[in-house]
Amino acid sequence: KAEDDLVLKAGDVITVFSKDDIRVPQERQSKYIRLEGEFKQAGIYKLETGETLRKLIARVGGFSLEPYLFGAEFTRESTRLLQQKRMDEALERLEKEVERSAAAQSRTSLSVEDIAGIKQQQDSQRVLVGKLKQAKATGRIVLEISPKSTTVDELPDLALEDGDKLFVPSKPSTVSVFGSVYNENTFIFKTEKRIEDYLQQAGGPTKDGDGKSIYIIRADGSVLSKGQTGWFSNFNSAALSPGDAIVVPEEFDKTSFTKSFKDWTQIFYQFGLGVAGLKVLKGL
Repeated sequence: KAEDDLVLKAGDVITVFSKDDIRVPQERQSKYIRLEGEFKQAGIYKLETGETLRKLIARVGGFSLEPYLFGAEFTRESTRLLQQKRMDEALERLEKEVERSAAAQSRTSLSVEDIAGIKQQQDSQRVLVGKLKQAKATGRIVLEISPKSTTVDELPDLALEDGDKLFVPSKPSTVSVFGSVYNENTFIFKTEKRIEDYLQQAGGPTKDGDGKSIYIIRADGSVLSKGQTGWFSNFNSAALSPGDAIVVPEEFDKTSFTKSFKDWTQIFYQFGLGVAGLKVLKGL
């Protein structure tokens, strides 16, 4: 407006406030969500008051002809910050355990060779922790829907926050095998194939592979481990979905540090790292 077009004078200060600087009632706040991938109308949308994920997608026209809802990646900034905080705390405990373990071993060492070996082991452990620090939480939230889901009504009626993002891919045609196998690779998905079939294609676990601790990173971001299936179920005969990944961890010595290290790496995958995190953690 013309009456607001003030003439500035020397020494005047102009302050431009962001939406974070001025707290307004919840119903008056502008919130936006990003929709990417297999939508009829992908883009950035302003949320209506009280709008949920299911209602928003229905309002903007729904999905394209080939959405893979089971592989949908829903991420949230507040969740990412919490995941990262927990990861940082876990790594801090792990670093302290490295130092405690080395100190305890040094006190019981009797020779120069023993001390040199402990130092080499400690240096290797520090490198491993450093690699873990490169992995960052994504803020992904598992939507808990069926691999066969195809419609908006099958999505959770999840309340939305400003900055949320949903990426819906097209249906992949592969399953990947990572870790301590003879042939890390990506293989064609077939309905009749089971975990053992993909492991066989990858040459099976190496002599250093821990066959008892194999786990699956599902396309929806969840994790299924061999330990979860119980004594009376056959994990290797379990069916997979397109986009799943089989992970064969390395067999570690049953020391306090290495057991904790293996436990933490598996937990990190559940902090939203998914298959992308394997690129950082590969070989650990």
